[in-house]
Amino acid sequence: MTSLSRPPIVPAAVTDAAQLLAGSQPLYATVATALAAEILEGKRAVGTLLPTEQDLCQRFGVSRSTVRHALRRLTDLGLVAGAQGVGTRVIADLPRGCYVLAVRSATELMGYSARTRLDIRRRRRVEADATLAARLGCPEGTRWVHVSGLRQSGEAPHCTISLCDLYIAEEYADVAESAELEQTPAYRLIGQRRGVAVEAVQQEIGAIALNARQAAALGVAPGSPGLHIRRQFFAAGGKLMEAAMNIHAAGDRFVYTLRLGAEQEG
Repeated sequence: MTSLSRPPIVPAAVTDAAQLLAGSQPLYATVATALAAEILEGKRAVGTLLPTEQDLCQRFGVSRSTVRHALRRLTDLGLVAGAQGVGTRVIADLPRGCYVLAVRSATELMGYSARTRLDIRRRRRVEADATLAARLGCPEGTRWVHVSGLRQSGEAPHCTISLCDLYIAEEYADVAESAELEQTPAYRLIGQRRGVAVEAVQQEIGAIALNARQAAALGVAPGSPGLHIRRQFFAAGGKLMEAAMNIHAAGDRFVYTLRLGAEQEG
């Protein structure tokens, strides 16, 4: 459970894109992640050729085998296709699947893009018992508005990205009950309406096996692999203002890409 005596820092335990692209093989994961980021950001347009294997070997300082592994991962994601005697061509600017959460900066870590909407199914007020307090990382007895629903892709209307459970501090109940919550993250509405800024964000990602209810909602078989993502949003003084739980089907239903580096202007 996260201590509330001080604001937590954004953790180093965030699952990085290399793990999602290539499991435990960091060399070709690094190459695949870098090239995928360039495609997602439009730096390599659909229809253009990637550099030759030799050029990629020189750029990344890796072997030809490593480059081929990386290109295979991009092919598996549906981003590129190779042709004998021609090279490797970019064929899509989004991986196969319903949704890509592309994180290029610390601020983008906090949520999903405007291309999604939250289909709210239920709102209710709850008091944190020992179990819920441990789940949220809050003291027992604190009160919350629990908002549950399905996060849908704006680009594929019938695609459910995740099962979503938001716990919003009761003092921001007007935000929890707002229709704007379908399109705008709670932490952002709290900032707009109350002037309370997010001072720190903590995110944890874990692997799970989907139970029958979760699998049915996500359109996969029970027992399929899934991802559980918990995000905690803290105001000044380490006060927890929102905790968001999302459960995703793994595989080609959801891709999380993370690129850390200097913020880009514009």
